[in-house]
Amino acid sequence: MRQPTFTVHRVPVLVSALLFSAGLTPFAGAQSQEPKPVLPATPVAESDLASLDPTTTGVSGSSWEGPNSGVRVSWDPSIWTVEDELIEDGYDGLRIGTPISTVYLEAYAGFGGDAKECFADAERELGEREGVSEVIPLSGRPLPVAADERGEAGLFGITATLPDGTVYRGVEYVECRSVVSGESVLEITWQVVTQAFAEDFTNVETLLAAIEMPDESRPAATPVAPIATPVS
Repeated sequence: MRQPTFTVHRVPVLVSALLFSAGLTPFAGAQSQEPKPVLPATPVAESDLASLDPTTTGVSGSSWEGPNSGVRVSWDPSIWTVEDELIEDGYDGLRIGTPISTVYLEAYAGFGGDAKECFADAERELGEREGVSEVIPLSGRPLPVAADERGEAGLFGITATLPDGTVYRGVEYVECRSVVSGESVLEITWQVVTQAFAEDFTNVETLLAAIEMPDESRPAATPVAPIATPVS
């Protein structure tokens, strides 16, 4: 599977990637959505993000606000670590993780702001990833966002074969919300190995409950320059 990157194609398509680990063989997969750029595979440490020009990052301490979208979130720094960020004109991407799972927040212009179309595209993409042999919708399990708050969402069981022949089994939560009607969406992805799903559920639930959507009446943000590739 592909190494951790945010990959953007000028027409909506982010290839978000994950790195699963829980004392197991790491697995890198990719979530693809519309629009998206290329992020370095090396995770960005909090200290690296703090040293960046404030016009190119939405991270401030233990919170983040997408400069283009106004989508906001805060987290417990004893649980979550910023792993990567990508800011481009019309696209705000954050990757944040615990030792056993990863969450992606991607706010971008695409799908005419239609959450249903965004989710349908995300679901289609799951089965198109390299090495993936099975994608099963999981019903009857709790979702990490309350029904009255979530957008179009689903939980999926993923089976994939890694390059070394190891069989990987994971769980993926995908949700799309409309940010600005007719313009942009927020795509949320949580990726975790199957046996760690219950262990990190409460952490993810708390994180996603802290997401704040922007007021549609707020003026559009001035596009910012892409983040420079961090030096290892």
